[in-house]
Amino acid sequence: MQVPMPELQDRMKIFQDKLIKKGIDGALLVQRADTLYYTGTAQNVHVYVPQEGMPLVLAYRDFARAKRESPWNVIILRGLSKIPEDIQEAGLSLPSVLGLELDVLPVNQFERYRKLFPEVMFLDVSPEIRLQRAVKSRWELSRLEESAQIHTPVLDFAKEILHIGMTEVELEGLLAGKARALGHGGYVRIRGFGLEFHVGAITSGVRATVPSYFDGPVNGQGICIAHPNGASMAQIQAGEPIVLDMVTTVHGYQIDQTRILSLGPLSDELTRAYELTLKIEEKIRRALIPGRLAGEIYEEILTWVRENTPYEENFMGYGTSRVSFIGHGVGLELDELPTLSKGSKVVIKPGMVVAIEPKFIFPGVGAVGIEDTVVVESELGARYLSITPRELVVL
Repeated sequence: MQVPMPELQDRMKIFQDKLIKKGIDGALLVQRADTLYYTGTAQNVHVYVPQEGMPLVLAYRDFARAKRESPWNVIILRGLSKIPEDIQEAGLSLPSVLGLELDVLPVNQFERYRKLFPEVMFLDVSPEIRLQRAVKSRWELSRLEESAQIHTPVLDFAKEILHIGMTEVELEGLLAGKARALGHGGYVRIRGFGLEFHVGAITSGVRATVPSYFDGPVNGQGICIAHPNGASMAQIQAGEPIVLDMVTTVHGYQIDQTRILSLGPLSDELTRAYELTLKIEEKIRRALIPGRLAGEIYEEILTWVRENTPYEENFMGYGTSRVSFIGHGVGLELDELPTLSKGSKVVIKPGMVVAIEPKFIFPGVGAVGIEDTVVVESELGARYLSITPRELVVL
């Protein structure tokens, strides 16, 4: 499925208006999710976006695919040194102020651009891009709704195959394969420097409480020191919470969702804690009202947990391993804006898509919680994009 031309035109117009407002003559974009968003192709390209007029797509690999997939002016990238010349030959003026994605651009690459444009002032356009991408169009929401459709049959499949003694890695592999067979694209793009991700955190029991470098409340022990997240070789046992925290993608758009299962009943405490996360999730969903600050919602929820539950010290981690957010934007990347995090000044807007994930972590025991992807709509809060039943699954 190609991105419709009106969709790309709308995205480009919004971005060009932002360039004009900031006094930026043009932007040179290279980050994969950004270039895909504005061009409709995930090929290896540079994109020069002028304040006005058609953008120029310079394709390295593969030119033929990029030309088929993007409606813009696509030419062969002959080398970085030729970019100023290519801009001029396309009938565009060289910029005096050039925007770059400075949040992700390697320093060496930046230095090469500085040599190519010696008289140019460089400004960061990453904040403008990320805030624009945070608000999804109707077309994007349709892709997210398609992605959400994958999770329910994957959960049903998990119910069929789970058994005592099954390893976490075996479960992860089977569920990932099922998701792929249902249309999961496989890629989980992430913007943060040094972050790596695959299918999610498929983990159980005490392994779900093992902290790691990834900024999430549940990471999993992982299979080895070099791969310290997700499933391990440990066997799943009766009476322990099994965390299915999975990401699926359709046409690049990601749904992040968590469900809890167990082989046999969980303890009363874990069951009560899970029921609390359902209440907290609903509070977050209703609090996602246009005009509110993301950081205020975070503080409001933490206050409620402190005043109404006995598990404040277990919320979103424990000790020094607690994370300082309760939700994060998703779309083409897993770590988009807004983040419902401490001190965030991002204003909530209609169309923002957020994965909300209240979870309790009990050291030496296990983790329980819920995660669903929602879209902000009105003063009534957000609407669930995730459609999988939310009850605790006891097999």
